[in-house]
Amino acid sequence: MFVSAAYAQVLPNSRLAAPPSPPPGFLPPPLHPSGVTLETRELGDGVYALMSNRPFTDNAGFIVGSNEVLVIDSHFNGAMGRQIIEAVRRVSDLPIKYLLNTNAFGDHVFGNYVFSDDTIIVAHQSTINALKISSVQGMSQTMARTVGGDISVFDGVELRLPDVGFHGSWEIDLGGKVVQMYWFGKGMSPNDSVVFVPDVNVAWTANLIFGKGTIPWARSGDILAYQETLRNFSEALQPATIVPGHGEIVSGDLVRSYRQYLAEIRVLSEQAVAAGIMIDDFVATAHVDPNYEIEPSLQGLMTGFHRWNLKVAFNEVSR
Repeated sequence: MFVSAAYAQVLPNSRLAAPPSPPPGFLPPPLHPSGVTLETRELGDGVYALMSNRPFTDNAGFIVGSNEVLVIDSHFNGAMGRQIIEAVRRVSDLPIKYLLNTNAFGDHVFGNYVFSDDTIIVAHQSTINALKISSVQGMSQTMARTVGGDISVFDGVELRLPDVGFHGSWEIDLGGKVVQMYWFGKGMSPNDSVVFVPDVNVAWTANLIFGKGTIPWARSGDILAYQETLRNFSEALQPATIVPGHGEIVSGDLVRSYRQYLAEIRVLSEQAVAAGIMIDDFVATAHVDPNYEIEPSLQGLMTGFHRWNLKVAFNEVSR
């Protein structure tokens, strides 16, 4: 399905489904792009991750075939989008034929507008649908806490919509290099997509699976859907390496850890409801099980994610 590539003049994203309210003490992900540089890491022949020097700020990537180049996500604004283009140009002068948007959040799509009009932007149809009823102003306000209230980082951004929408999966051969894109269901957001390069067994997981030393964040408020999505992921792909949208590169074994974590918090929530524990008491002082080996620098952030997830799970089992 093809959707106009026009630069969108659309409504604020107040019409999008709002996430659940955060628990007390929740810390928004720190995503401010000021001073961020993207390090190019070669993961295989023609396969490159672009890793932020300041996790939890966004990562990206690009794939070089014999005919053309494909980029994964366009980052936070025009400056970061141009940084991605410059990274590609240090490796290849082939045309950037495709740009994949893995979800509908501004930190993944706000750099779209600096790519050539000849670049075809691809996304899951739900991402396109969300962006069509959004605006830079609305999305910037939604993301303000992730940049410490400094919405000047969005100055000059134009919301460019994807050109091609897919439903289950999408695939392209760049010339000796096949790239696949999948939507397995709702996760951190309703739109999370996964990009997979079969010949090197590497997956870009965007917000569905974060990096080393993390747990999931059920921002959209649906633990059961997240579990089903990860089950679908595991049945289709077994990547050796994951390039997350946020955080450090990690082994594909993290998928199993995420699935175990979500199953465990469902059980904990069922036990709390059965014991008559109030939701505020259940959530307020909870901490992540040490067995999940949270990165020290992410302890505060992951504690907030954990309490958010417990709140969602508690509400699910209380229905």
